[in-house]
Amino acid sequence: MEDHRYHPHLVASTVNTDSSPISPGNETEDSGNTRPNPVAVDPDHQNPSSTHFKSAQWSPDGTTILALTSDHVLSTYILPPNLLTSPSPLHLRPYSTNQSPEPIYATAIHPSYTLHSSPTTLYLAAPRSLPIRLLSPFSPSIIASYRLVSKTTEEYIAPHSLLFSNNEPNTFFAGSLNLISVFDINRNGEGPLERMPTVPSKRSSVVGGVGGVKGIVSTLGMSSDGVLATGTFSRWVGLYDGYGRGGSVGAFQLQNGGNTQGEGGGTGVTQVLWSSDGRYLCVVERCSDGIGIWDVRGTGKRLAWLRGRSAETNQRMAVEVVGDEVWAGGLDGMVRVWHGLGEKEGAVDPSWGFKAHNGNVSYAK
Repeated sequence: MEDHRYHPHLVASTVNTDSSPISPGNETEDSGNTRPNPVAVDPDHQNPSSTHFKSAQWSPDGTTILALTSDHVLSTYILPPNLLTSPSPLHLRPYSTNQSPEPIYATAIHPSYTLHSSPTTLYLAAPRSLPIRLLSPFSPSIIASYRLVSKTTEEYIAPHSLLFSNNEPNTFFAGSLNLISVFDINRNGEGPLERMPTVPSKRSSVVGGVGGVKGIVSTLGMSSDGVLATGTFSRWVGLYDGYGRGGSVGAFQLQNGGNTQGEGGGTGVTQVLWSSDGRYLCVVERCSDGIGIWDVRGTGKRLAWLRGRSAETNQRMAVEVVGDEVWAGGLDGMVRVWHGLGEKEGAVDPSWGFKAHNGNVSYAK
C-alpha cells in the first residue's frame, strides 16, 4: 500500500458493546457532557454482552451517531465536546435508546438534522410488520408513523431501505418488494403519496424501464444532481431522474465475473453510493470481496473493481465515499481505503488501511 497522510487513532469507544477495540486499550473516562438527561436509556443496554452493532450512521451535522444493535435497539450517541482534546479515549454511552418489538430493516436520518435545533433532530425506522416510525433522541415516544400496507393482503410491508429526498427534505422514499413508495413526513398516520412499481404489471406503469428492476429494493442513493439509484437483493440496479420522481434513465442486472476485469459476483446489492460529482456509482454486494465502480455519465459500464475488501459474508458491510476516496470495513477488523475514485480502471488494490477492531467492521463512516 502507498504512503498516506492519515494516522487514525482511537478517541472514543462504546467498550464492550461490540468487539474490543485495538490499542490504546480499554481504559476510558467519562465525557463530562453537560447536556440534559438522556431520554429512555436502559442501563442494562449500556454494556450488553450478547449483542452486536448492525449499522451506524452519522447525522449530517456530525454531532450524533445513530446505531442499531442486534437486539432491535436504536441508540443515539451524542459526541462529547472534548472528543478530540481528551488525553485518553472516551467512553461513549447512549444519549437515548428506543426498543423495537420487531427487527428493524432500515433507518434514515433527516437531512436537516441539527443538534441545536430540536425540531430537526429526526430519524426514520422501519420495523417488521409495523408502520414506519419517525423518532427523535429528545422524545421518549414515537413522533409520527406511516402506513405501508399490501393492497392484496392488507398486511404491513416493512421497507428494506429508506432515503430522504435531496430536493424535498420532508419527503422520503421507502423501498420494498418490486416497489418504491413516496411519503410526506407531515402526514402522520397516512400511507404513501405515490407508489411506483419497479416491474411491469397490468394495473400500473413501471418506473424501471423495459423488464423493470426486479426484487426487494434493498438500498437507495441520490446523486447531487437528483438521480435516484436503487439496488435489489436480486442484483438489479435502477436509475431514475427528477429526484426519484421522474422516469427511468437506466436499469441493469449485475453479472458474475463483471465485464472484462474477471472479477465481480455477489448475492445481492446492499448499498449504492454516488461520487460527489454524480458521475460514478459504487455498487456494494453481500458475499463479495470488492466494490464495483460504474461510469454512469460516461460509458455506462463498469469502470473499476475495488478488490480486497474482505467482506464475503451475508452480513451488510457498509461502504462510505469520502471526497475522492472509498472507505470500507472488513471481516478481519481492517478499514481499507481506495484513493482516486473514478481515476483508475480494472482491478484496483487498496491504497492504505488500518486495524480498527478485533472483530468485524461492518460500518466504516
